[in-house]
Amino acid sequence: MNEDFFSIPLEQSKIKSRIVSKYFDAWARIIAVHAEKIAYVDLFAGQGYYQDGTESTPLLILKKAIENPNVAKKLETEFNDKNPEYVESLRKAVDQLEGIETLTNPTKISNLIVSTEISHKYMESNLPPTLFFLDPWGYKGLSVDLLRGAIKDWASECLLFFNYDRINRDLENPRANDNIDELFGKTRADKLRTQIRGKPPYEREEIIIQGFCGALEQMGGKYVLPFCFLNRIKDKTSHYLIHITKHLLGFGIMKEIMGEYSTKDSDGVPTYTFDPKPTTQLMLNFNRPLAELIEKLLSEFQGQTLSVEAIYNKHHGKTRFIKENYKDALIRLEEQRRITVDMVAEKRFRKGKLTLGPKRIVTFLM
Repeated sequence: MNEDFFSIPLEQSKIKSRIVSKYFDAWARIIAVHAEKIAYVDLFAGQGYYQDGTESTPLLILKKAIENPNVAKKLETEFNDKNPEYVESLRKAVDQLEGIETLTNPTKISNLIVSTEISHKYMESNLPPTLFFLDPWGYKGLSVDLLRGAIKDWASECLLFFNYDRINRDLENPRANDNIDELFGKTRADKLRTQIRGKPPYEREEIIIQGFCGALEQMGGKYVLPFCFLNRIKDKTSHYLIHITKHLLGFGIMKEIMGEYSTKDSDGVPTYTFDPKPTTQLMLNFNRPLAELIEKLLSEFQGQTLSVEAIYNKHHGKTRFIKENYKDALIRLEEQRRITVDMVAEKRFRKGKLTLGPKRIVTFLM
């Protein structure tokens, strides 16, 4: 790892840590109610603090656990890094963390190189509900077996750093064939190498990301959500943070969290992209995805009467729209008199804005 990486965190690193820690907090609070124990695993943990004193992801995770007694009682944590200096630094930071003694299970910290043996360990073990965070400096150590092992058990999910810039280059680098084949699986890797040949950058990126997300879905990740980080200095994609879950609730929660840190299009729909310097073109594009959502809702629910909450729950697993987008789409349909609501609009104004709560009943007209 670059020795300067832990000097001062980039804004992208801060956003990534916030997304991971916020999702862990929501996931752990929900799953701890239903499970005797839960776990968090970070195999590329790094050190505890950046040189400017900023807390890295492992400390943010532990602080979230300490805040909730039920989570603190049931959580097992496993941190690993191949750099022995990072491991020692992390161990000291964990030991000095205020409230760490309230965690029932001591934090496990190891100094291992992520290998096929580790992948087999998770593939062959029956794990408690576990949230994996896999954030290597490059992508070496990531494999289809490791990812399959991470999500195979009940309520187990994975957040994955996908180093697009590096992977994009290495797909056509014969010296990197072994690492690429391990990440995608050889059959899919060979297919991608053929598909991207001669394609412009935008098409290459779409092919690679769709190919990788398709592989994740095939191994059991029913809902896969990629979040893009742009590098405006080089004016291209740097990397993705990808969430893999088998559960609709987790997918919905992550959409809301990623949407908070995303640039929005002209309809207020998240692009699931973090742009450190948003351009006018990106923010004011002329695509109108809300119109697309409106047509989908009319097609699926024609003639039906449901609550706003039921509409969202029945439909959002097929889209990347967040709750606010569904509310906006339904309000537009109401204005167009294509739906009716069980409370007239005049009674639903709050602070000068028309509202539509989750319990309101909506009827789609024929």
